[in-house]
Amino acid sequence: MQLLSGRRPGLASTLAALGLAGCAQTAAVGPTLAPPPPAAPPPVAAAPPGIVIAAPFKADEFAWSVKPGAARIQGLTAADASCAGKAVALTPSTPYSRERIRALYGSVDYAVLPMAAVRAKTIVNDNPAMRGYVRAARCDAKGTFVFDKLPAGPYFIITEVDDAAGAKVIMRRVQAVAGRTLQAPLNGPAPGR
Repeated sequence: MQLLSGRRPGLASTLAALGLAGCAQTAAVGPTLAPPPPAAPPPVAAAPPGIVIAAPFKADEFAWSVKPGAARIQGLTAADASCAGKAVALTPSTPYSRERIRALYGSVDYAVLPMAAVRAKTIVNDNPAMRGYVRAARCDAKGTFVFDKLPAGPYFIITEVDDAAGAKVIMRRVQAVAGRTLQAPLNGPAPGR
């Protein structure tokens, strides 16, 4: 008890001064700053605009179309909407090509659309290997064309025509039959539709 009661009066004030001095020393070094916020993550790249084909491209689904055959498709366009001098494409019908045709033309049977409307569409994941299975012909001056020695099966005929309203694309689904010539006019809906 003696020690406690015999404390020096200046000890408490000295200890207090030392505590304040320690605080003052910390303040003299500089304030403690909060760590900077983490950097923002890089922006997510937007998916390119366009059409995505869900059906996978499978070469074995197109293989039938490159075999020799005895079917023939003979087509023609109207005089006022002729394909004269233009290319005609014959695309085998497969799950991949059907989805692609529907996306571009809005149908898998028959369509006539302005060329600009079709060209404005982009298929993001288009597989260039499909081009190896597409046959080509040229329309003569009368607007007729022929695909010969085809294997039987379903196809899409696609060509550009010029009419009074401008360039258009015609697409039509056809069925080639072995040993027969299919007449395929491209100036109206498919027969029986």
